[in-house]
Amino acid sequence: MALRVGRSFQALLMALLGLFLLSRIWSGDILLYINQRFVVLVFLAGLAFVILAQVLYAERVSSQNEEESTKSFSKSNLWWLSIPILIGFLVPARPLSPTAVANRGISIDAPLSARIEDTSDLLSLSPTERTVLDWIRLFSFSENQQQFVGQPVDVTGFVFSDGRLSETQFMVGRFTITCCVADATALGMIVEYPQAAVLKQLGWVRVQGKLDLLERDGRMLPVILAESVEAVAPPAQPYLFP
Repeated sequence: MALRVGRSFQALLMALLGLFLLSRIWSGDILLYINQRFVVLVFLAGLAFVILAQVLYAERVSSQNEEESTKSFSKSNLWWLSIPILIGFLVPARPLSPTAVANRGISIDAPLSARIEDTSDLLSLSPTERTVLDWIRLFSFSENQQQFVGQPVDVTGFVFSDGRLSETQFMVGRFTITCCVADATALGMIVEYPQAAVLKQLGWVRVQGKLDLLERDGRMLPVILAESVEAVAPPAQPYLFP
């Protein structure tokens, strides 16, 4: 491949990569891949790729040296780079399915990377505004867990049941993303509900009730005494961000 043609191909790939990143930010789909705190960095990277594409194309246009323009240009690396770009444009963005819990498991503890020293921001939230992640973080890092007993709970998540739970219990879970979807962790709260056995495994529900304490293996865990469990559609943003 001639150098001039190779530079044009490079410019095209850089432009497509930059436009892909920027389009995902514009559509909001970027949050299906990464934590929201990194969106600015992706935006800057997208702009950088677009600018680089312009520089490469300008270099190609301004090249007047015939010897330069006929130099051999390795095209194999460029074709390999084009594959993930094409996949990115052609494959629709999808969130991680709750079925991934079967491989990743589900935890009742806040991830270490989400450790907080000051819970005042979470405490300032109305109890019914707290997510599964908020409740687990409060329980993990608060010295007085008894203060939450009896508070109202209104959370949304997917249903998960396994051998650790009784027939009247299930977990309401959500995936959390610290960096990107590759490190997604499923967190869950135990729910006490008489009709737990008839709930659809991994189906999405809205759980309303009161918070209580449950002692298991020598430790106190939060448990939701459900007053209502309602099947709902998966949220547009299924992830929670520490």
